Amino acid sequence: MNYKTPNSKVKAKWNIIIGSIFIISFILIPFVNTKAESVSVHANIVWEMTDVVIQENMILSWNVDKNDLWSFNTQLFPEGHTADGILVNALKDYALPEQPMGKLIGRIGDFGRKFPMGLSGSIHILPSEDGEFLYLSMNNDIIGLYVKGFKNNGGEIIVEVKQIRIK
Repeated sequence: MNYKTPNSKVKAKWNIIIGSIFIISFILIPFVNTKAESVSVHANIVWEMTDVVIQENMILSWNVDKNDLWSFNTQLFPEGHTADGILVNALKDYALPEQPMGKLIGRIGDFGRKFPMGLSGSIHILPSEDGEFLYLSMNNDIIGLYVKGFKNNGGEIIVEVKQIRIK
């Protein structure tokens, strides 16, 4: 049989093409393994369920624009405050005591781990939290023991939520 072997120029072109595909796929891997979602959180709803389903081996990160405001008391803070809340820590019947009043708070599942969020941050998802929904709330008086609880809250914020796969 008589067939031609590729010359060195053709081999070089194929090596460049294959190398380029490898490099592009390596660069895109972090984006393929990232899930992002925008979530609207209302100040007057206690533990608002999101569509975000928590997955194990992920880092959950979030970001809220600093100009996005809500208020845990529209009479005291008619202009609102950020998702970081104010410089007064919450009491025992709040969503997350010892964290700033009015701060964005997260919870994994119906009765799972609660964590402070604020304007931005991240947490590692535990294997036991796989498949649970993410709930979000303002750090306020859940049962209305102090003043009116969530009844005198106002506004909403948009939270950008990302899940990033870790290896």
